[in-house]
Amino acid sequence: MSTPDTVNDRLFFAKRRLKDLNKLGRSYNGELGRAQPRDRQQLIQEFLFHLVGTIEFLAQAVNKSKNLGIDMEDVKVSAVCDELPNGDSMSEILKELHPATYRRPLPSDPYSEEGSHFRIMVMRNQVCHHGHNPFYFRSGSVPPTSLFLDPRDPNLGASQKPALDELNYFFELVNGKCQQVLKLL
Repeated sequence: MSTPDTVNDRLFFAKRRLKDLNKLGRSYNGELGRAQPRDRQQLIQEFLFHLVGTIEFLAQAVNKSKNLGIDMEDVKVSAVCDELPNGDSMSEILKELHPATYRRPLPSDPYSEEGSHFRIMVMRNQVCHHGHNPFYFRSGSVPPTSLFLDPRDPNLGASQKPALDELNYFFELVNGKCQQVLKLL
């Protein structure tokens, strides 16, 4: 059963993998492309798995805390939001954390909070379910390693921001919103 402690544990696990990614990047002067592909892929998969898993654990904690009565096997962020009263601040934050991405285009500003949450979900799906590499490598360019804007459509190209900067930002976004919801429980 998910509790605030299990939510924070998942955040801890994501942060641990993020630290490992940062360490890996530092060992290659920020050029993750020079790291062993298996090392890089394992860490990004685990980071995104735990980051999005945190959101799913948060939905379980809200269900339990608010006595929504959704069977544990049926708890999804959307189901929890449907059961919360209209305009509930927890519902709004949960919707931001877990946007619908299926057959939807990348938001117009991929660097906004909305765009970042969208990209987190898409990247987790692509990396954890399909085994795709979310990194875009450039030899002799700055940044040398960034993330695809939308790994579903490589034609959109790469982010202009360094991959590790974005991954750290993604963690801070999810962590901050999860802490807001946990305070409301």
